[in-house]
Amino acid sequence: MRFALYLILATSLLVASQAPHPPHLAFPTLAAAPSMAHDEDLSTWRGALAVTDFGMWMPNDKGLNRWPTVAHFAWGPDALYVAVEAFDPEPARIHAFRHKRDEFGDTDFVGLDLDPTGKGHSLIRLLVTPNGGQMDGLVTDTSEDYSYDCLWDSVGLRTARGYLVKFRVPYSSLRRTPGDWGVRIIRIMPRERRFGIAWPPMSNDVQCGVCQAAQVSGAPVAKAGSPFLVVPFITAERSQATSLDAGAPPATTREVGFDLRYASPSVTLEGTYRPDFNNVDQDIDPLQVNSRFNVYYPEKRPFFLEGMELLGIQGAQRQFYSRGILDPLYGVKASGTNDWASWTVLDAKDEQGGAMVDSFSANGGPAGEDNLPSRDTAAAGRFRLDGMGSGLSVVGTDKLVLGGPALAGGQSGGLYLTQYLGREFKLVASGVQSLAHLPQPDGTTQELRGSATSLELDWNTRNWYAWAVSQGTSPGLVLVSGFTDLQGYRRENVGLGWQERWNEGPLSYVNLTLRAYDLHWWDGHPMDRLGGMDWYMETPGRWSLRVSWDVAGRTRADDEVTSVASRGLNLFASWHRLAWAQVYAWAYQGRTIDLDLGVPARNRSLGLGSNGNAGSLAYGLSLQETDEDQEGTGLRLTRAREAVSTFTWSLPAFFYVKSQAFAVRYDGFEEVSVDKFLKVFVGWQPNAFTNAYLGWSGQRRRDPANGVDPERMVQRGWFAKFAYAIPF
Repeated sequence: MRFALYLILATSLLVASQAPHPPHLAFPTLAAAPSMAHDEDLSTWRGALAVTDFGMWMPNDKGLNRWPTVAHFAWGPDALYVAVEAFDPEPARIHAFRHKRDEFGDTDFVGLDLDPTGKGHSLIRLLVTPNGGQMDGLVTDTSEDYSYDCLWDSVGLRTARGYLVKFRVPYSSLRRTPGDWGVRIIRIMPRERRFGIAWPPMSNDVQCGVCQAAQVSGAPVAKAGSPFLVVPFITAERSQATSLDAGAPPATTREVGFDLRYASPSVTLEGTYRPDFNNVDQDIDPLQVNSRFNVYYPEKRPFFLEGMELLGIQGAQRQFYSRGILDPLYGVKASGTNDWASWTVLDAKDEQGGAMVDSFSANGGPAGEDNLPSRDTAAAGRFRLDGMGSGLSVVGTDKLVLGGPALAGGQSGGLYLTQYLGREFKLVASGVQSLAHLPQPDGTTQELRGSATSLELDWNTRNWYAWAVSQGTSPGLVLVSGFTDLQGYRRENVGLGWQERWNEGPLSYVNLTLRAYDLHWWDGHPMDRLGGMDWYMETPGRWSLRVSWDVAGRTRADDEVTSVASRGLNLFASWHRLAWAQVYAWAYQGRTIDLDLGVPARNRSLGLGSNGNAGSLAYGLSLQETDEDQEGTGLRLTRAREAVSTFTWSLPAFFYVKSQAFAVRYDGFEEVSVDKFLKVFVGWQPNAFTNAYLGWSGQRRRDPANGVDPERMVQRGWFAKFAYAIPF
């Protein structure tokens, strides 16, 4: 398989680069800022450049655009201004409702994509709904990250012919350089299909999407605007933890901190003191059954979002993981860009950094380094190679435990290459080296060296795609600043697929993929061998069906001792026609290895869920049951039943009320426990960095194995936060 990969790579190097040719134009500069009032009057926008040549983008980039759209662009004295008139032949079918920031649902919206560096590596995506709601994120050709936040203004209002949105993006909110900016407008219309149009028109014949943005000149990059942003905040909690002592009294904690930011045209300087995790919203689904891999938690602290597209790059492994900085006392960061590179440098003191190092140590870290702070440093740079988004990235990390054994901690270095080879081929390669010094019970450290490499070749045309991957991670790889999913393995992965999209007719989208991989331990013993097929279909009316079938036998080994041929069939169906009642269901049955006992087992899972928006109310409901039984005897190893619900009521003036609840019940040979959680709070969030809430949460647990037989409250209490963004 490796020979085939290298042969394809050698052949592909002969392909000549054929970069797309996006339009080049200039936006006019207005002497006075146009009005951002909540009305249809665009008289103050006179002089702005108007574009109307939007083309179909979704489901297919061919065919007639039925949604006339006019976008008005202008450089203002303090910000980029964009107004978009979104006309609709059937205005009553527009999906529009009030919602909390960054929580859209199935709504119409207009998106403004910006690349103020002109590098073509990534885009800042700002989305506005017909009611003026905001969402923002970072977009590359392979990912969309909506944890990113930006300080900008928006207006949205319904009109007799559709709706109108306005954007105001302060120059001080962006890192920008002299030269052309990348700009794109997208518009999404969820109807009988999920339609999308774009300016400039995009082609599915070109693999890169970021490189198809329009190139725009004339940006007044020297305009400082309000370069400083300070966000002071206070958090408070009064809770009672009774998991160990049923009579424990309530305890009150208060914390004051701040974020500080200075934005020049090409460099952004940031500092933070006691940043809050801002985890008032639940991070992940609590249900985990027979999982071999670590659980990845998304980042939500504002300080750790800017520049993370460089530090957070994922190749052979995720070299830097900001959530690994558990309890930062302070942090400083600088991010910048110039004509040929972008870079980020971060330094922080983590009050619980020793706990991260301890988690890798022998015997669970009995040396007690988890009580010690650490010094965390990370740096990354990305160098532009061409106009299609190709680039070479360099990342380095260092974590040093303060007060522990000498040199306790670890360092890592990595190289990451993305190279487009014409319109259809892309090469992705990466390599990481690490050195870790892990504390031992006798006060010494254990030195571990490791590496991870990955080589991938992707081929994409309008209808066909294929990939080949060779990847390996040595047993000694320990990324004390990063996130490693599995160590001591090698993987070979290939796949071939076909897809087609239609803007009209009996089908909307069909996709068929054949895949195979060989996953084995570092010394050659098998872990996973799999051949599989995935089939996906969407129809008008927004019905969809996904079938995943492991068509080949699989040998799964556990510590080189036990292996079993296994198979799996997964069905997932959904209906998204109604914005207020979108439903989905799934079923899975497979044969696997139980990781605790190392015995063959059968796994079954059933689930049903619904979510939607109606007026000012958004909700999500799901039910799931997962069973794992020992093969042959029928012994129930684990049964997990889960119910999850969320409700959000959005009020005028950016206020909202939200509740979150889940209940998980485990029973079987391996575990018997119950976990229940409820959180209710009222909040206010007028922009990305101003945030206030007050709420109550409680959790109950029953775990006979820990001697807590009767179900009882293990934690309950009030929590509050107030953060206010002050630009100057």
